Amino acid sequence: MSFQLLTTPSSIGRVLDSGFKLFTSSFKTVLALVALSAVISVVMQYAMTVIMIPDQPFTTMEQSQEYMAQVMPVLMVVGTIFWIFNIAIYNAVLVRVGQYSVNDGGDLADAIVIGVKKLLPVFLGMVLYMIAITLGSILLLIPGLILMLTLIFFQVLIVTEDVGIVESLKTSHRLVWGNYWRTAAVITIPIFIIYALIIVVALISGVMMAMDAPEMMADPSAAMNFGVAEAFGAALPAFLISLMYSMYIVQVNDLKLRKSGDDLQQRLQ
Repeated sequence: MSFQLLTTPSSIGRVLDSGFKLFTSSFKTVLALVALSAVISVVMQYAMTVIMIPDQPFTTMEQSQEYMAQVMPVLMVVGTIFWIFNIAIYNAVLVRVGQYSVNDGGDLADAIVIGVKKLLPVFLGMVLYMIAITLGSILLLIPGLILMLTLIFFQVLIVTEDVGIVESLKTSHRLVWGNYWRTAAVITIPIFIIYALIIVVALISGVMMAMDAPEMMADPSAAMNFGVAEAFGAALPAFLISLMYSMYIVQVNDLKLRKSGDDLQQRLQ
C-alpha cells in the first residue's frame, strides 16, 4: 500500500486522516522493531517486578525501607538499560516511518544503525527539552506548557532530517509557533486513543487482581505477581509509538507547507 504526504496545507481532519493512513500502511515495516521493543519492555518489567519481591515477607516498616534502599540502585540500572534500548529502537522505528512517508524503501539494518547513531543526539535533545520546559514552568506555568508542544518535534528532525541538536529544537519551535492550537489538536487525538487503550488494560488488570484477592490476603507478595495483563500493558506502548511518530511526521510536513506559504506571501508583498 503506497502513501503520499499531503502537498498543500490541510485541515486538521485531513492531517489526522493522513497520519492514521501512514500508521496503518507503514506498520508492517516497523513490526519487527516494535515486537523487539515489546519483548524488551516485558522482560525489563518482569525483572523489575521480581527484584521488588522480597524472599521473605516484611514484618516491620524498617525492614521494608532497608530492602528498598538495597534494591533501588539495581532498579535504576535496569531502568536505564531499558530506556537506552528503547530510545535506539524507537529512533529506528522513526527512521522506517520517515522512509515510508517519502516512498523510500530503505533497509531495516540501516534503520537500526541510524537509530543507534542518533541515540546520543536524541538523548541530549531530550535533556535540553526537559530543561526548557522546567525553566518555563518555573518562570510561569504557561511558558512551560507552550514549550512542551512547540519543541516536541526535535526527535523527528534529528532522526529523519539529520538536523543538529540545538537547531532541531529551534526549528520545531519556529514551525509550531503561530500554529499552536492546530498542532495541539493533531497531537492530542492520538494521545487520547493511546491513553484510552492503557486505561482499558489497567481496568482488565484490576479485574484480574480482584479475582486474585484471596491469594493476596494469604500472601501479600502475591500482589507483585506478573501476569498476562501486566505483560500486555508493558508491551502496548511499543506497538503504539509508530502512531505518534506517524502523526508527528505528517504534522511537521503540514507545518513546513504552511511556513513556506507564509514566506512566499511575504516575498510577494
